[in-house]
Amino acid sequence: MNMITRTISILVLLVCVTTGLLAQKPFTEGVIVYQVKMGPDNPEISPGTFTVTVKGGQIKKEMKLNGQESIIIINCLTNKVYSLQNRNNKKYAIELSMDDMVKEQVRFKGFTIKNEYNDNKKIAGFAVSMGNAAYRDGTTTLVSYTKEWKPAQTITFDRFPGALFLPLEFLYKNESGLTMKFLAEKVEPGPVENAIFRIPADYKLISYSEYKELTK
Repeated sequence: MNMITRTISILVLLVCVTTGLLAQKPFTEGVIVYQVKMGPDNPEISPGTFTVTVKGGQIKKEMKLNGQESIIIINCLTNKVYSLQNRNNKKYAIELSMDDMVKEQVRFKGFTIKNEYNDNKKIAGFAVSMGNAAYRDGTTTLVSYTKEWKPAQTITFDRFPGALFLPLEFLYKNESGLTMKFLAEKVEPGPVENAIFRIPADYKLISYSEYKELTK
């Protein structure tokens, strides 16, 4: 290969790399719906859904599993977090600490993707890459993702803070050994109504300490 050909090849490669980086878009508005399965080791039982709705600095996370519903509303612009709870037909919007939520993610920050490879399958219409998310404490988890999008807010996905990809299939394993499998069914960027992030009028706004007193 002569010098001119080599130079052209390098320029083409740089253009491709740059184009790939520029093509990646922050997911600033839209809805992502995951199918959720839960089990002690092989999470193939108790199907449910996990819906993430975003609009700028607002995030709503809704988990429906085993007949129960959990809703978290986050506003990154005002640093406000609310958990919507329905206990004995009494509805509460519990104000949580944004600082505490950020601290919970600290142990997952700085993760790296090991053994990345491209898979031929598609998830929610996206070609995916796969790899092991390796954390500083030595733990790993397999994740499939698209590089076409990335979360606009660091706090969007608990186990992938600061991710430069959108996770489409992944596992969560909690301290009790319960494993939850998430598989994206729908990724829909597009306009979202502000009303989705409002606390419903029939929910009573209380502090976390007040809620703890009520549940004693």
